[in-house]
Amino acid sequence: PWKLFRGACITAISMWVFIIFGRGFEQVNGERFLLKQEGRVERWPSHMQPWMSPWTRKGTRQEMCHAGGCDRRLSAGQTEVASMAQSLMAAFAPLADALDTPSKTSVAPQVAEMQKVGVQWPADFRPTLLTSHHGMLAAFEREGGRGVLVQSVSAKDFTTFKLQGIDGEILATTWDKFGLLVATSAAGLAECAGAPGADGKWACRQLALEALPSGSKAVAVARQSSNLLRVAIAFKGEDTVLLMDATEDGTWLPTGEVHVPVADGVRFELSWANAAQDLIIS
Repeated sequence: PWKLFRGACITAISMWVFIIFGRGFEQVNGERFLLKQEGRVERWPSHMQPWMSPWTRKGTRQEMCHAGGCDRRLSAGQTEVASMAQSLMAAFAPLADALDTPSKTSVAPQVAEMQKVGVQWPADFRPTLLTSHHGMLAAFEREGGRGVLVQSVSAKDFTTFKLQGIDGEILATTWDKFGLLVATSAAGLAECAGAPGADGKWACRQLALEALPSGSKAVAVARQSSNLLRVAIAFKGEDTVLLMDATEDGTWLPTGEVHVPVADGVRFELSWANAAQDLIIS
């Protein structure tokens, strides 16, 4: 017991000597230069941080690392990043200046000149739908399936025909390499292959699809591929256009809606372009 008590006394005397020496050292050299908290800045209260000897530079912000600074590698990386940023700014400065400078030259948009077709419709013919394919024009009346075919824009002659197998009012038409596609109010879609015959009849067949929704004020139909049909329908009293694709089982699957910012009562037409990828509202 005596040896333990003697060791404790010697330890206490040594600690007091060290504290008194440290207090005198800090009074002469300044605070935090003999014992200091871990880290680069002073954080109080001191009992919350461990203590370590100051083997570092005097007056720098990396004061507590024995190798010359806790953030030496980080500082070097920041220097490299700053140098790279300066290089990029110097490289992109001319490009930014060029983009900010308005162009002095303006290119006028090229607008195709409208060409008048020298065709005189029959006196009792009132066309409301028009479609074309390979330079040929076909105009239709909505009721009855009657139409007129013009072989070219420059032609003055025409031939009349009548769509066979069409029921109801014709809502929309499109003509592609697979034939004429007709949307009707009664039976959905019909397909007319080839061209009108010499007898003035264009045979059509109803496709195995359900009828289109009623109450439409504008319809557009297109064939995206040989087995994919797409329609766009604008309904009366609504400001949206419904987009639908035909499924394999003969039903219509809604694929989206398009908002049409037009006033009530304003008439507009729908048409597909770019293989049924773009919808044109006019």
